[in-house]
Amino acid sequence: MSSAAARGPLATMLLGAVLISTSAVFVRWVDMGPTASAFWRMALAAGMLLPVLAVAIRRGVSTFTPTPRVLGLVAIAAVFFALDLWMWHRSILFVGVGMATLLGNFQVFVLAGYGALLLGEHGGWRLWAGLSLAVAGLALMLVPGWSHFDARFHVGVWFGLGTAAAYAGFLIAFRKAQGTREGASNESLLWWMCVFTAVLLLPMALAGGEALPPKSHADWGSLLAYALIAQVCGWLVIGKAMPKLTAGVLGLCLLLQPLMAYVWDALLFGTRLDALGMIGLALSLAGIFLGLTRGAGNRAADA
Repeated sequence: MSSAAARGPLATMLLGAVLISTSAVFVRWVDMGPTASAFWRMALAAGMLLPVLAVAIRRGVSTFTPTPRVLGLVAIAAVFFALDLWMWHRSILFVGVGMATLLGNFQVFVLAGYGALLLGEHGGWRLWAGLSLAVAGLALMLVPGWSHFDARFHVGVWFGLGTAAAYAGFLIAFRKAQGTREGASNESLLWWMCVFTAVLLLPMALAGGEALPPKSHADWGSLLAYALIAQVCGWLVIGKAMPKLTAGVLGLCLLLQPLMAYVWDALLFGTRLDALGMIGLALSLAGIFLGLTRGAGNRAADA
């Protein structure tokens, strides 16, 4: 691919990374329970995706219902994604926008472990160096002040790491669905995933005693923006650009998500990192980048 031809997918991917980096901001803004806001993200996104899917069906590039096997994989992915959102939304409220997003990006190491244990993949030096850097960076950010953080913060860190594990499970199942989707487009898979996840999150929110109706027009605005920007636009944009970029370029682009999350955290919520925290963040981002590009060389990234 020429440099000129690569600019389009690169710009698209950068835009997608910036869009999804805003996710945690809307969770902080909306005045409702963490599971209820996750439900509205997926329910509203399903409504927004329906006309997009209808256009794809009308053009003959997609079927509405995937095969039973693909639909089963999407349902499994939805279970993991519902767990992901349940934990991640709590992590955002407990430890902040930037830290929760950074912890969630540790999913690259969970995926590497899955590949090594079950698929016989070898990440090489990039994986081990990346894991070491990421853990060392996280330690610099958390260990010095750990005893001064309250119990809520401690739980939020574990929720963030649980998010990484659940998100890795989602990616494994959803990528398998994408690889065997046959006549179903990515829009179709994404719509079904949103529907399944919303159906799972609804009883979870009710069981937790969370009120579902938003309290104000501002909350409705935050939820609509959350669904449109982070779930619909972000995912569609990234899904379009990912197959056209090398793993190295893709890894650098995806690092924008945790980096921009810290920028939003500082600009909108006044969160500040000290010098040690900045070093830790840089080390963690470098480690995640190495994990994203483990053993990749110049091959194209998976869609």
